[in-house]
Amino acid sequence: MTEKTATEASNDFWQEFKAERQAIEDQLVTSKTLPKAELPTHFNVVLQQINSLEKCLTKATDFIPSYDERQFSLQIKNLNELLEQTKAELTPKAKFSFKSRKKKSVPADAACSLVVSSAPTVDADGDIVSKATVLFKDEQGSVLTLDDANRKMSNDKSIDILISNLKDCVVILQEGRTQISAVHIKNVEHCVIYCDKIEGSVLTYGLTNSVLITACHQFRMHDAHSVNLMLHVTSRPIIEDSDYIQVCEWSKISQTSTNYFDQIEDFNWLKKQASPNWKLMSQAKIQTLCNGLETLRKDGKKEAILSIGMELLTSQFAKSSLISPD
Repeated sequence: MTEKTATEASNDFWQEFKAERQAIEDQLVTSKTLPKAELPTHFNVVLQQINSLEKCLTKATDFIPSYDERQFSLQIKNLNELLEQTKAELTPKAKFSFKSRKKKSVPADAACSLVVSSAPTVDADGDIVSKATVLFKDEQGSVLTLDDANRKMSNDKSIDILISNLKDCVVILQEGRTQISAVHIKNVEHCVIYCDKIEGSVLTYGLTNSVLITACHQFRMHDAHSVNLMLHVTSRPIIEDSDYIQVCEWSKISQTSTNYFDQIEDFNWLKKQASPNWKLMSQAKIQTLCNGLETLRKDGKKEAILSIGMELLTSQFAKSSLISPD
């Protein structure tokens, strides 16, 4: 039997996780229909299911992207909170009793460890962020770079990038002394996004009329339309609910690993024939893209960079259909 690739294993876990999460949520909904005498046992079973799901996630961390891992962890946390909320609503409160107010002393070194550890938080848009997350959000007509990030990255060996709600922007994430572990792109329209080597995954949700250049280990794209990719990826890239995607090889990244840029798996296309939702980019369009990127990297003025980026988008997305011959 052929061993699964990391991409295939990650997708299988994703499907299994969603099914199990839904089953637990359904169990909690049925709690209201059960006799009160059965609730303690019922809640204990649900708790065991949540704990089992968390153990499965721990085992899957070897092959799932870091961003996915945090999303799964947040969903498990939400399940625990929903369980506690349901128990509070349906289980009578314990009778009042006097308890000692004496507090246990906490060792100094233990208290320090609590201060150092920083759990991720959820922002207003539902995205998981931490102190090691660089945000580029809610911008239009801007040039965005790591130097512009409103944070100090000097002490961070590795960071995540969250790009969200951008329009008519140029984003340049060049590799420097700080390593980029993952990039998450969400709700971006008519933008050029240039990334250097990403150690982990690049995940996009809602990318339209844009150019994306990146090298990464894992690439997944959802709900993307009219996107041109220059890609180096060391596992099979995945697209879902996406169309008018054109891709070419990014060969300037010096790597000895295999580049799977031309082996895209379309989860909406199960037939043996090639998916109509993506195709390889023509040589003429590749040359135009390379020329535009070269000019983009040479010019240091933001006004010029933005102008070049918008011209590049215009040249890449003509009025004619992307799937028709160039």
